[in-house]
Amino acid sequence: MHNAACHRTRLAANNVVSIDRCSCSTIHLNVGAMSLRFTGEAFERLASAVCEALGRAAALRSAAEIGAEAPLGASPRGEA
Repeated sequence: MHNAACHRTRLAANNVVSIDRCSCSTIHLNVGAMSLRFTGEAFERLASAVCEALGRAAALRSAAEIGAEAPLGASPRGEA
């Protein structure tokens, strides 16, 4: 967990999010005023799920562009 002796290293950033790694191994995901802290393993699982979602979203977008049906198992959802 983060304490005063921890030092953060910026791993990535853009105009929406920044990601830091603390010297105590905590990963900090900062979105606007919100900050989420993850263990390394939990962050890897989050990143994996985000990558999977990106792939599925791209497939749905491509299917919609060519007028094909959505892949099996895909369920439409509202925007978050």
